[in-house]
Amino acid sequence: MHMLTPGPVALADPIRLAQSKEMIYHRGPEIKTLIEGIVVAMKKDFNADHVFLVTGSGTAGLEMGWACLTKPTDKALVLTNGTFGDKLAACAKIYCANTQVEKQPLGKGWSHERAKAAIDSSGAQVFGMVYNETSTGVLNDARAICKYAKSKGMVTILDAVSAWASAPLDIKDFGVDFTATASQKAIGAAPGIAIVACTDEALKRAEGIPARTFYLDMKKFKKEMDTFQTPTTPAVSVLYSMKAAIDYINEQGGFDAHRAKHAAAAVKSRKFVESVGFAVYAEPGFYSPSITGFLMEDADGFRKRLREKYNLVTARDFGDLKGKFFRICHLGNFDDAHLDYAFAAIRKELGK
Repeated sequence: MHMLTPGPVALADPIRLAQSKEMIYHRGPEIKTLIEGIVVAMKKDFNADHVFLVTGSGTAGLEMGWACLTKPTDKALVLTNGTFGDKLAACAKIYCANTQVEKQPLGKGWSHERAKAAIDSSGAQVFGMVYNETSTGVLNDARAICKYAKSKGMVTILDAVSAWASAPLDIKDFGVDFTATASQKAIGAAPGIAIVACTDEALKRAEGIPARTFYLDMKKFKKEMDTFQTPTTPAVSVLYSMKAAIDYINEQGGFDAHRAKHAAAAVKSRKFVESVGFAVYAEPGFYSPSITGFLMEDADGFRKRLREKYNLVTARDFGDLKGKFFRICHLGNFDDAHLDYAFAAIRKELGK
């Protein structure tokens, strides 16, 4: 089967096979060595003071931020331009009853210029946005926007679920206090672990606020992960796959080379889309490194035919775009051969 989906992604053989290793005790020395190898690498790439590995989806990691870094009386400002921005806003509203949501039209990106007025006038204490909007293939200017929100005294929470490891993310340079991604995205591991990266400043804030969660309490994670443990039983087999994924990336040149691979694939995908007569949906200047999408009639039927005739699995669409949007996903363990196979199948089915 050929998978070009936005997660879970196809697993390279060393990553897939790593999950078959013998089970280990989650309080023994072996698990500490395993977790340490993952956390040290991720702290370096995120430029983070703390990295927490949370058994759950990327959404669990994001909810940790809202549950631990906000007070019920806080006002939140959330920028959205797609399905996952809307989901982030919905999460924010649970923890901050006074949540202001600002929207860009689908396909349009958030820039500093477009976000500035909302940030200046909101009076919010907490700011949230999505870096890479998976539903439309738009990469927002998270660096400029979060830096500006941070300069205004806001706590910044960034959804980097489909962005980290495909797009640059130095959280201190970006002005990000708290971010989360997931094991099954650009790092190319199996699903089941949320990856949280945060600063000392964010942790200090969490220590001064009663957590409104039991499972996702940042203070508990800090205490345990200082000794490379987790508060509760982790998904051990997924951790094996994460360590194998990091090793696999390093064997191919490291995280910078991994991001360059995604950027090159995005250029190649955009050229392909245009070559078969479609327009890339994302606004120029805001192209995603991991997802290239375009409008087409009967997208659901087209996806079904690709799966049945070519064993090619692609991702469904969402919301207002449901049934009329097609996404080519270049995320994780793909290479040019995977893209070439997909492009040939799509071209043949289109008759172009």
